[in-house]
Amino acid sequence: MDDISPTRLLLGALAAVLAIGILWVGKLNATLKKTPPEVLAVSPHRWTEAEMRAVYDRIRAKPVDWASHLPPRATLAGGGDRRYIITGGSGGVGGTIVLHLLARGHPPEALRIVDFRPPDRPELTTGAVARVDFVRADITSATGTTAAFDAPWPAAVRDLPLTVFHTAAVISHADRSMITYERVRGVNVDGVRHVLDAARAAGASVFVSTSSASVAYRPVEYWGNPLRRWPRNYWQAIDEADFARPLRPHPQFFGNYAYSKAVAERIIAEANAPGFRTGIVRPANGIYGTTSTTDQIVGYCLRVGTFPSWIRNIIQNFVHAGNVSLGHLAFEAALLQDDRNGNMPKCAGQAFTVTDDGPPTMFDDVYNLLKVIVATPPIKVIYLQPGLMLVLAYVVELFDLASRLPVVGRIVPRPQGSLAMLQPAIFSASTNHIATDTAARRSVEDGGIAYRPLVSTMEGVCQQVLDWNIEHGK
Repeated sequence: MDDISPTRLLLGALAAVLAIGILWVGKLNATLKKTPPEVLAVSPHRWTEAEMRAVYDRIRAKPVDWASHLPPRATLAGGGDRRYIITGGSGGVGGTIVLHLLARGHPPEALRIVDFRPPDRPELTTGAVARVDFVRADITSATGTTAAFDAPWPAAVRDLPLTVFHTAAVISHADRSMITYERVRGVNVDGVRHVLDAARAAGASVFVSTSSASVAYRPVEYWGNPLRRWPRNYWQAIDEADFARPLRPHPQFFGNYAYSKAVAERIIAEANAPGFRTGIVRPANGIYGTTSTTDQIVGYCLRVGTFPSWIRNIIQNFVHAGNVSLGHLAFEAALLQDDRNGNMPKCAGQAFTVTDDGPPTMFDDVYNLLKVIVATPPIKVIYLQPGLMLVLAYVVELFDLASRLPVVGRIVPRPQGSLAMLQPAIFSASTNHIATDTAARRSVEDGGIAYRPLVSTMEGVCQQVLDWNIEHGK
């Protein structure tokens, strides 16, 4: 028998490794297409077509009335006459807060939007909201932020107490390397410091900031023990328990965005004081319902009509932008209350998760609702294989990081557009997260903010689809 050459041995070893890799990816792909029974137990009911049509018809007959469910202005300290600065007020959550403040009866001259771009959402450019003051500012600049806060107010409101709603942020779920951390730190950490300093200097007494429930997410270990039934952290219970613990190291967050938000939360909590009360709102999962032109969840599906997905079986809590705004306004009302001894309420300096009403939602439920209810364009979902997309995500990340190196970056192209978002961190962000808003729903006396979401996810999506259908004439 001839001796086996080293080349043949090497090729055989490579073939074996390749075969094992293919088998491993195949097993993982089959696993990722399933929903763990522990998660299904929390959300066992799938939306039926009859339910979808019934809820849509009810919403069409009586659209969601956010104005009547806002914390009443008259219940705020001093009778509710206040000034408001909304950083990021041109965006989804910030713009919704602006609309809710006007609906509650605050005059336009008592509001100011501080953002790097003026409002362009249709609902923010007509009517009373068009008279709201806009000051352009880059919050990565301390002097620019201070100047925006120090701009003069109309005489009728300049002496009113001031509340600041800080909603500005850089949202980038794909990045997880410290090489790219500077992209989010400038706005999400340094910007928070600048806004806090400017708010204190301007005499603000209440400061409520938008964070994210993703602060509590742990990275999913997709390539751990191949004999495990599920990848580690494939489903997670999300609450605010991490906020009371020391800050985790960067690698224990799903990505740079969550880490930057966690760092910012500590800064905001440390700033809390009797004369400058702070609070943090953590919207669960992504936020939908802002507008069909900017919303990157439901609005994105409506805009493109045909879109890919590999997470149809994933269950998460959704949260409508209107419910997020309710969380901010409820937090403000809570912070303006003193306890029986005249001290700050227990919620001051704390973080609270907010979600839609009802159980968490499977993505396929939302897809099916869009297919049934949307008038035009017809909704079509291209279902992709999650295991293959995960492997591709590592390739995209490798190119992205290599393109940032001093020498290699000259020859390696950087992924652009939607492809740049396809990186491993996205998979940890879009796994099964079961969030709870129990703490936020507690009364102020019991340490909560008396949060009451107005809509469930089915109701919220139906309202957004109704607006879309009306806009498109059907």
